[in-house]
Amino acid sequence: MPDPDTPAPTPAELAERAARARAVRRAWNGYDPTEAEQAALDAELDRRLAAATTP
Repeated sequence: MPDPDTPAPTPAELAERAARARAVRRAWNGYDPTEAEQAALDAELDRRLAAATTP
């Protein structure tokens, strides 16, 4: 649960975290999806989340 006294990260902070995570993943296993592959993965995740939250 988020701490109510801690401000939410800014979009720039979230983008920096994502870039660091991608760099770690790339160094760890060499996986580095293209922008099109990432967009397809994001769309699939959105679809699954929508399906999971729909009664």
